[in-house]
Amino acid sequence: MVVSDARALSTSEGLENPYAIYHNWRQEDTVLRLEDGDQQGAWYVTSYDGCEAILKDAPIWKDVNRMGYHHEGLFGRTMLFQDPPHHTRLRGLVNRAFTPTMVKQLEPGITDIVDWLLDQIVAEESVDFMAALAMPLPVIVIAEILGIPSDREHFRVWSQSIIADPLLDRDTAEPSLDAMGSIAEYFNTLILKRRHSPSNDLPSALIAVEEDGERLSHAELLGMCVLLLIAGHETTTNLLGNGWHALLEHRASSSVCAPMQNSCRPPAVEEMLRYDSPVQMATYRMDFGGHRSQPGESVVAVLGAANRDGDQFLHPDQFDVARTPNRHLAFGRGIHFCLGAPVARLEGLVVFSRILQRFSGVMGGPASEAT
Repeated sequence: MVVSDARALSTSEGLENPYAIYHNWRQEDTVLRLEDGDQQGAWYVTSYDGCEAILKDAPIWKDVNRMGYHHEGLFGRTMLFQDPPHHTRLRGLVNRAFTPTMVKQLEPGITDIVDWLLDQIVAEESVDFMAALAMPLPVIVIAEILGIPSDREHFRVWSQSIIADPLLDRDTAEPSLDAMGSIAEYFNTLILKRRHSPSNDLPSALIAVEEDGERLSHAELLGMCVLLLIAGHETTTNLLGNGWHALLEHRASSSVCAPMQNSCRPPAVEEMLRYDSPVQMATYRMDFGGHRSQPGESVVAVLGAANRDGDQFLHPDQFDVARTPNRHLAFGRGIHFCLGAPVARLEGLVVFSRILQRFSGVMGGPASEAT
């Protein structure tokens, strides 16, 4: 039976505060079949335990067209659309290049980029945080990681074109297809170049990695580079925007203001991820908890709701920058855990630390450069 309508999330009230809707859903049941506008409906799971179980057990969703990645030959070979054991092999190879040491080495460069972006706004009376920092920083960082020298603006436009409307019909997706073709052509040339002249970037590392005699094929390398570019900045942009909004919304609270006066610590970033998740939902095709999906139906793990589940988190609607432990699901779980999570966490830590150090007045303390 249809209990509610998922399209309520698309209303102005739903966009402003989806958590009130999640709360109402959970009071009815933690697993609800809701209309989603496609005349098919979907099962929405709002409990922490339910969403964690889905993330651990769900198969990879291979419907490339539905996900918006229209180049099946390009994305079909990536781990995003591969079940184990192929997913395990690809993930293992990429993990060997995406090491903690590599991530740690990014910190000085990220700090320099953040300071450069902040230098642009020191004299401004008002600033659009999203345009000035949250959007450009992750794009520049992922460009640096992928070894993109001077084409950052082109890549920003290309990647935004592809992710702007992930449900575009194949016949009406020409801008997305054109952008994907341009990105693929760029990386095809870059990979060939790096095979002969390795550099200190991720494509070179991916070419070099080997596990049990296995290496990434050219097609797998190409798909992985494009995937990392597109997926490598949207989540971080949302983390920065949502995190900054939460800080400003709660800066009158001494429990937030006092520990955030001079720097940002890892627990605060984790709480930003939990309190207002960068990715609110993850959709799969599977049977769950005795609820058998019909043809065309999906199961939606509502991560934003799971991260406000009172059975898992004490005072779940409270923003607590010192919350520990904090086993949120913002980056997923199991084989669906976000590969770029360490980089996103590092960017959040650097951004908020440098803002609080240079613009301490925003949290109610004495302003060092601006308020």
